[in-house]
Amino acid sequence: MSARTHEEIQDDATFRRAVEAAIWGIPAVNFELMRGVLSPDATNRWLYWSGLLDWKNQLLTPNPDLVYYIGLFDLRETGPLVIEVPAATEKNALNGNVCNIWQTPLEDVGRFGADKGAGGKYLIVPPDYTGELPAEGYFVLRSLTQQNYALFRAVLSEGTQEAVDSGLDYCQQVRSYPLSEAANPPATDTEDLTGKLVDGIIPYDIRFFEALDRIIQAEEWLPRDQAMTEIVGAVGIKKGETFAPTEHTKAILERAVSEAHLWIRDTYENGFPPFYPGTQWFFPTSQEMRVAQESEYQDPGSYPWGNRAIPYHMAFIGLKHLGAGQFYLVDVKDSDGKLFDSAKTYRMRVPIDVPVTQYWSCAMYDADSHAFIRENVKYSVSSLTPGLTVNDDGTVDIYVGPKAMPGLEANFIETGKSQAFELMFRFYGTKPEIFDQSWKLNDAELIAG
Repeated sequence: MSARTHEEIQDDATFRRAVEAAIWGIPAVNFELMRGVLSPDATNRWLYWSGLLDWKNQLLTPNPDLVYYIGLFDLRETGPLVIEVPAATEKNALNGNVCNIWQTPLEDVGRFGADKGAGGKYLIVPPDYTGELPAEGYFVLRSLTQQNYALFRAVLSEGTQEAVDSGLDYCQQVRSYPLSEAANPPATDTEDLTGKLVDGIIPYDIRFFEALDRIIQAEEWLPRDQAMTEIVGAVGIKKGETFAPTEHTKAILERAVSEAHLWIRDTYENGFPPFYPGTQWFFPTSQEMRVAQESEYQDPGSYPWGNRAIPYHMAFIGLKHLGAGQFYLVDVKDSDGKLFDSAKTYRMRVPIDVPVTQYWSCAMYDADSHAFIRENVKYSVSSLTPGLTVNDDGTVDIYVGPKAMPGLEANFIETGKSQAFELMFRFYGTKPEIFDQSWKLNDAELIAG
């Protein structure tokens, strides 16, 4: 006879299932929160910032060194949807991707995408669509979900406002419209979010499950997720029913999502091998996950949805061909293996000849939120940074700490109002030396504090 009561046993079961539901639901919740803050009252709209991003962009690990152009689409309203992409120019090119709500990439776009920089028309087709489609002239993308998004980045040639304006003008050549209106396309709906606070940080409380419920109500269950219907249903989320947990159940769910976050955070900080042996830099997902993403999880013997939670708790991105045009490494620890402390000062030396054809960037984020540190004014050091100090041997020293050193302001990122931070190194226009590791990124070393 168990010493626990029936109620305690059932509560424990609800807790366990809620932990797994939270881990499984991370990418869709990430999308739903982003959609809600970017364009809560409209779909089939493009959002942009008319300057480089500042701290009011509280999305997950945004890139502060280029121009963003984000499209949000609901195919229930449009049917098959056309996205027209301009050809790359000498000064401007897109690095982009189109994804469904699970942040599974349908295709990459731009110079390193299906159009190879020549531009073209991408056609997003709704699930189970049986109507006629054009025989040619389109890159056809079949989506498993009704809601989808496009995340386009205009890569800049230099770190000036003139380059930003040119990149934005280039992005505004992007058009989207229903295929049914292709003969006379309507104007593309856009909105400038400059100056607006957009907070898409994932809340690990009851709001997480409320966002998951909105996704479940809005979309059909995918065949690969049928087994999750019972697990998600056990926490009170059922398609066609109102999610209305009691205060007692809310407390269990909030404890569960907090536990899920704890597991994700621990795996993120300690669960991945170094990309370069002997360093702290890592890529925050597994090889199985990378293969699954590229194939849209077509292998019935592989569904790493637990590992999927790790990158999507700290980033908003879905690349079909990771490394073909851009690549990212993350660091949360110094050269001694200790978590970064915002009260201390660190130096990282970037070796010469970074293997990129576009640019490189090292950005800093709040380790707790994975967003820009609030009220900061500088978020990265890159090969485009105006006034960057370069050492005599061609290396570049990047400093991170509470107060910039005189004369090194261009190379310094201040930690501001944070307790801990993380670094992300971006390679745009990747070269083979990154992956054969004949070029190696150095660790950040503690120099003061």
